[in-house]
Amino acid sequence: MKQIAAWILAWMLVFTLTGCGGKDASDEPAQEETLQTEEADSAKQPDNGSLTVVSDGLEETAEQGETLRGGTNQNDAVLLPLNTRLTGKATQEGGLWYAFTTGSAENATYKITAVNKTLGTGNLDLRVYDAYGKTIHDPYGSPLQATQVGRASTLSLELPPDTTYYIYIWSEKEDSIEYSLIIRDPEEQKTGYSTAGSVSEAVGAVAGQEISAGTNQDDGGMIPLEAQLSGKVSNNLGQWFAFTTNSVENATYEITTVNITPGTGNLDLRVYDVYGSTMHDPYGAPLQAAQDGKAATLSLELPPNTTYYIYIWADKGDSIQYTLRIHGPEEPTAESGTATVEQEPLVFETPFELNSTQVMFKAESDAFINEEAAKEALKPVAEVILAHPDHKILLAGTTATDGSQQARVELSNRRAAAVKGLLVSAFGVPEDQLLTIGLGFEADPFVRGQDRDANGKFVESEGAKNRRVVVMDVNDPIAQELLNS
Repeated sequence: MKQIAAWILAWMLVFTLTGCGGKDASDEPAQEETLQTEEADSAKQPDNGSLTVVSDGLEETAEQGETLRGGTNQNDAVLLPLNTRLTGKATQEGGLWYAFTTGSAENATYKITAVNKTLGTGNLDLRVYDAYGKTIHDPYGSPLQATQVGRASTLSLELPPDTTYYIYIWSEKEDSIEYSLIIRDPEEQKTGYSTAGSVSEAVGAVAGQEISAGTNQDDGGMIPLEAQLSGKVSNNLGQWFAFTTNSVENATYEITTVNITPGTGNLDLRVYDVYGSTMHDPYGAPLQAAQDGKAATLSLELPPNTTYYIYIWADKGDSIQYTLRIHGPEEPTAESGTATVEQEPLVFETPFELNSTQVMFKAESDAFINEEAAKEALKPVAEVILAHPDHKILLAGTTATDGSQQARVELSNRRAAAVKGLLVSAFGVPEDQLLTIGLGFEADPFVRGQDRDANGKFVESEGAKNRRVVVMDVNDPIAQELLNS
């Protein structure tokens, strides 16, 4: 009897070990391994943009072959570089976590700006937390909300230096929402040529060309000063445009619109800055053009070389034909006795950067991590280039300082060539219209992230800003400087 009992006990022990998997502790993965080394992990997470995935605990890492997928919890939040626009997507799979680290300035003000780029959705919501999970703004009220109207929504926070904060972003009604997110440090002063973060900011407004209205502030069509635009709003859909002031200091600009459709309600208009703040009478009525056809004008004193955004809509959902014109001061003329040669306007008035939040490459490679995502980012660039077949375009690659200059030049040149190849193969851009150059980091003339601290230690979140391909006209003086150096 004892032998039978012992036999049964032995078999029970075998079944128990089998059910538990019988794994030895040595079979477990090492704790030091980072999250992004497992393909299965990345496959489980929603696709929400492109950037370098940092390791667990927001540690600084070298360039790696993964794509940014917003974290599913605060511990796994993905570190975003400052002053770099992320394009992402909120889905029904839940909210996403990002993080940012403040700079070294004491009590600087940081502006967190989100744009809901998808019509017909609920709000895109955002909250900011400290390391302990405490909301650092309006803890008992509403989160920052970006509506489907497409206006930028901004949260301003005065924060201490060298501190990490966490951003939770989600769609209020579980809609699928395309969005942009950027954390700006407005007081940061850096040397170098500026670059534009969106195609609409980069493209110069040329009189006579067709201007398409945008569905959100990021994508507003650029209007040249003094040009008269004819447009139409209908179906309760507003339209976004933009304009850039010239070099005259503190000049007055007049925005004039005419409702040319009788028997309608008012045509309404507001002007916003890059943060989504109204530039006039924020709590009162917008500029209104009545159906009697009388021009309505808004006068604004504005600083030089700054982009502003115009939102136009029909207050009763009518279909309204309208005209719009922006009058500004005359640019200073050359001194008498001098002569200047007029140059054809540049396609990209400001160089446009395709940074690692838009197009991401595998580590130490010119292969795209996600070619479809890269195509999506390049589509508006290709449309602009194809619309100007007589303009040659330069694609200039730059890198972070994580390697030798010679190796970085070679890598950045291959990546610029990869962007050229995709523009040619996917969109039919003529190959001879595109030139490429690799700058590495020493020859990069644009505003760069400070990716080395005072002790020479590499700072990944800053390095991510410098891995980019900059798009500009070959005739741009910056491009000529690069090609002739």
